[in-house]
Amino acid sequence: MRYRSTGRLPVLLSLCVAAALAACSGDNGAGPTTAAIEPGIDFINVFQPVDLTPDGSIALLQQFNAGGEFYFYRTKTGSLEFKGVVGDPSRAAVTSISADGLVTGLHGDPVIQAGIWTEHSGWTDIPSVFTSACGTDIASAWDVTANGRTVVGMAWDECGVQAFKWDATGSGIMTLLQRLGESFPGNTLAPSNRATVVSDDGSVIAGWAQTAQVDRYPAVWRPDGTGFLLDGGGIATSDTPGEVMATSGDGKFLAGYWGENAFYWTQAGGVVSIGRLPPADEFDFHGAIANAISDDGKLIFGVSGQPFFGSANAFVWTQGAGMKKLADVITAAGLTIPEGTTLTNVIASSTDGTVILGQATKADFNIVSFVVHLPRSAYGL
Repeated sequence: MRYRSTGRLPVLLSLCVAAALAACSGDNGAGPTTAAIEPGIDFINVFQPVDLTPDGSIALLQQFNAGGEFYFYRTKTGSLEFKGVVGDPSRAAVTSISADGLVTGLHGDPVIQAGIWTEHSGWTDIPSVFTSACGTDIASAWDVTANGRTVVGMAWDECGVQAFKWDATGSGIMTLLQRLGESFPGNTLAPSNRATVVSDDGSVIAGWAQTAQVDRYPAVWRPDGTGFLLDGGGIATSDTPGEVMATSGDGKFLAGYWGENAFYWTQAGGVVSIGRLPPADEFDFHGAIANAISDDGKLIFGVSGQPFFGSANAFVWTQGAGMKKLADVITAAGLTIPEGTTLTNVIASSTDGTVILGQATKADFNIVSFVVHLPRSAYGL
């Protein structure tokens, strides 16, 4: 194995194999990528994968160290670039990246603020509309549109939270989204809500809302701020926790988890369970979480199992093949995963699903990030 020196952290070079090239003469699925995709997998010695630009060209990564260093990884060239610090990683984190490299996060130390970072300006706070926060927790930004103009997240109102959006092209004032759900019985605080994701075009915002029975229930908001809770559609009941974790670029497809199952949602079809991988043994955690979905809804990625107990596996789901271990698809495409390395989670994908960002555990138990390039034909599309 060869390592490229970045001046700060080593990057394991691509493990592409030439034998796979014959299978990727073109992209068979609808999507923005038309050039041939060369299969490859890179392992990067940074603990936390965070997000990808819509075209998959830049991966946002964060190191779990004292300053909370974050990096850009250029997926085409394999270069790793230190960009800044976000704060104590036990409380602060970078959360998303726009097409042109604007980063969102909950940053600061000890006060946690919602903020945006750019190469030119560094961190800029998004001021909260609330006068009372929860100790040193003020607000957090969780996602951004492709053009970097709309940011969504949550703001602390005393020790409850409300979902917000912020438009960089407008007044620059945080706009609160409709508060959904109900408070727990006997709780005097209003129900907590969080906007976790926003579609690339800004047409759909989604996340979770507290109800009288669970702390997280899948919730969706429109651009005007009004919203609704998803209907479980037979896969979940009112006491089943869940959250929307991903949206297609136009907001027509949503994905996330509900109880032990990953799911996707469309306005026409409602909620559809995509299940979970079979457990490794009787002690295996059975849940699955969908973290990424392609723009056409044909590819869904995430995790099935529990990383902390060594039983988690990154998955890919298609309508035709159902849920599979991502590692099986990768090796079938002719790539080699180092012995003892487990792909444990997929965090994000490009809009066409040909670039995937995730987390892996190596044979020495070191946790790293990975980037995979695969043509859509590798998934049977």
